Amino acid sequence: MKKGSAHIVTLVQLLILCAMFSTAFMVSRGFFNDLLTAKQYGLEICALFGAVLLTLTLPFKRQIKFTKADGLVVLFVLWHLLSELLSDAPYSSYSKTLFNTLLWSLIYVFVRNQSAGPLFHWGGVSLFLLIALGQAGLGLMQLYGFSPSHHALFSITGTFHNPGPFSGFVASALPMALGIIAFPALVLNAAKAITPNHPVHLSVFFRVLAWTTLIAVAFVLPPAQSRAAWIAGTVGCLFVLTCHPVFKSFWHSLKNKLHSFSIPMRVLCLLAILLVVLVIGFGLYTMKKGSADGRVLIWQVTSQLIKQKPITGHGSGAFAALYMNEQANWFEAGKGTEVQSMVAGSPEAPFNEALKLWLEKGLLAVVLAGVLLYFLLRDYSPPSSSTWQAVRTPGQSLSHSALYIGVKGSLITLLVFSFFSYPFDISTFVLQLVVLVALLAGASTQLFSITGSRALFLTLPTAFAIIIVSVYFLPQRQAHYQAMKIWNQADQLYYLTAYKASVAAYQETFPQLQNNGLFLQMYGKALSMTEKHEESNKVLILAQKYLSSQIIQNTLGDNFKALGNFEAAEKAYRKSSLMIPSSLLPKYLSAILFTESNQLNKARLLAEDILNSPIKVESSATKEIMREMKKILDTEE
Repeated sequence: MKKGSAHIVTLVQLLILCAMFSTAFMVSRGFFNDLLTAKQYGLEICALFGAVLLTLTLPFKRQIKFTKADGLVVLFVLWHLLSELLSDAPYSSYSKTLFNTLLWSLIYVFVRNQSAGPLFHWGGVSLFLLIALGQAGLGLMQLYGFSPSHHALFSITGTFHNPGPFSGFVASALPMALGIIAFPALVLNAAKAITPNHPVHLSVFFRVLAWTTLIAVAFVLPPAQSRAAWIAGTVGCLFVLTCHPVFKSFWHSLKNKLHSFSIPMRVLCLLAILLVVLVIGFGLYTMKKGSADGRVLIWQVTSQLIKQKPITGHGSGAFAALYMNEQANWFEAGKGTEVQSMVAGSPEAPFNEALKLWLEKGLLAVVLAGVLLYFLLRDYSPPSSSTWQAVRTPGQSLSHSALYIGVKGSLITLLVFSFFSYPFDISTFVLQLVVLVALLAGASTQLFSITGSRALFLTLPTAFAIIIVSVYFLPQRQAHYQAMKIWNQADQLYYLTAYKASVAAYQETFPQLQNNGLFLQMYGKALSMTEKHEESNKVLILAQKYLSSQIIQNTLGDNFKALGNFEAAEKAYRKSSLMIPSSLLPKYLSAILFTESNQLNKARLLAEDILNSPIKVESSATKEIMREMKKILDTEE
């Protein structure tokens, strides 16, 4: 492909990548769970344009470089799909898993196709910063009341559903911005490689963008109050700083100074540093103590599930399907403390992506991901072109070349944040991860290269595969998003108490969403409200294959009670109570059940237990429960 044509293709690729990143701002398309679903929908549309471009350009590619990182990505993808086939009880549709895997693989190939060129690399970095800057600006507008938040309890959310994901998203740009600021030679060399005629203007643009992003994110992160984002951003920025020659010189001098101290003085210095770290850690812990305790409980319960299948994992969707049942087992076995009983909730994710990967895909997936990250961050061979390398100080290793330091720092920030949150449940974060990995994979150690006409043996089948997969999945995805719109309508009808109309809408979209546990839970609840208790139980029993929750157990209990099966109702309410011990509702429902089934002694004992229970959240509902329990105790035998 000629140089002029290659530049045009690169610009088109950057335009498509810009559209992909911009889906972070999509908030409303009329779907259920619109803030997340709209972003996924927009990304899939953009990926379709990427697929078209790849199909048109791949056959003309005359050189394919395959690196160690590429090989590990392929192995990870293959195991991701194979592990689903090995799963005894699939908790997610295999078609859904296959589609998502192919979607992210397509985006990876899309980025790798041009990731070796300076124009695409720096264009991608600029887009990464611009989107983060836009989110940070929106967060500041929300903070000062110029734009509405997307959560009633928090003033800052950006275009996300709470401050956590928002903070993690903008924090990931900090190391990249700092890398541009800290290495001016990199900026100038990049500008010369992209536009030899006006390098100064372009380098000024890069630096102004970096400074603006850094300042905006630094202003918005503190009021967002996400400890995970603070820690992640700090770690990523420290990585960038440790790669700077000035820091290396300072560290070398500091080590020499420490060696000159006596052993007692060295120990004293280490203790002082340790004390500072402990004080900071304790401060972050006490800032949101209940949240921290809750996450520790989630990690403990998740580890119990991991023990059951440590090597191969349970399969995609296992956390949603199994967690609440295991939390009930945890408390029933007496492992839970009083503090854990109060902080236990119904989490949608384990707040640790490494644990989730281990739970769902097993230790093999964790090892593959770890080795991949090792090669991305350490085993590193920058391109040889002098215009594409930053000026390095004598003795500076290639692995610490300024070329990719900012990108590495952003990847580290994203990974550290993922240890305390659930970013990869959101398409925007997965896009960040895939783009960063693809950019770094291009600089990993090369395994082999295919050149000339031989490249057609790989590029042509890949292009045909993209066409076939796109044609196959396009109607399925259209049907899926139409179903998500109907689900949204059904949900709105339910909250308007139009239960029969809601059931009709749920029934219409059931064929498309019959593997979605949350959908089945809501459908079953709507059926229960229309007094179709047997039908509701059938749907809820199916829902339990994909989701474990208090709502399912409470609704099953209500249905069994209406059908006269008091023993089954009591069992369902008890399981619900064990899932979240501090929740009063299942105990209240059990007490009413005992009263109506003439089990008055059980009712009184439970009423006393409820009245003596600490109230986690004071509300009109809890006050009503307490009044009803007092009535039970006041009733004469």
